[in-house]
Amino acid sequence: MEPPVILERGRNSYLVEKFEGELHTHHGIIKLEELKGKNYGDIVRTHLGVKYRIVPFSPSDFFRFFRRSATPVMPKDIGAVIAYSALSPDSLILDAGTGSGMVAAYLAYFNKYGEVVTVERRREFARVARQNFRTAGLKNIHQIVGDVRFVADGFKKEFDLIFLDMKDDAEFVGKAKEILRSGGHLAVYNPYIEATKRVYEEMVKHGFFGVESFELVKIDLEFKRVGTRPTSPIFHTGYITIGRKV
Repeated sequence: MEPPVILERGRNSYLVEKFEGELHTHHGIIKLEELKGKNYGDIVRTHLGVKYRIVPFSPSDFFRFFRRSATPVMPKDIGAVIAYSALSPDSLILDAGTGSGMVAAYLAYFNKYGEVVTVERRREFARVARQNFRTAGLKNIHQIVGDVRFVADGFKKEFDLIFLDMKDDAEFVGKAKEILRSGGHLAVYNPYIEATKRVYEEMVKHGFFGVESFELVKIDLEFKRVGTRPTSPIFHTGYITIGRKV
């Protein structure tokens, strides 16, 4: 067993990236050296005797444990992009607007034999994302710090998928079509209807096929003795517009 791992007790969980030093929890201190030689599923105790279980760190944990800079795209929306674009595991992907690196990380994980090029103009965001990529152990992400509107002129290959989560996204639609391969997909994420409408109209104008805009809503359920009801602290996240170059 190698780091990173997660220590969990009920709703309390901690990401451990090194088996050294101490972890201060609500239930006491855990000496992280004690994790050496243990296996997933084993128990480690705090100095107060409270038990924490060791579980593996996996892609399903990216959203919980990645460091944050910009507001991240939710897993439900990333999953829709992967499904609607029919992403294959050997794709070349452009992610414009890295933010915390959430989208790039998920795309890279499911694109094991391909590559993800992610572009972010804000250096402080790029630093956070780079640290997240290291934590996840992802080797197939190429990070560029700059403005994608200028960086895109230097790309020599065509992309299978382009994902945009950035300002002035509608203005980039034409360029995105130029650097997409035939049959490739453009997916754009935006929290506002007006901006989504502009992207939709630009994609139709530039001849994208099968353009559609939609919102996905995830509703959690709360189970209590008196009954079950929905409970969703976050209702609206954003809109996805997706189309294909033909």
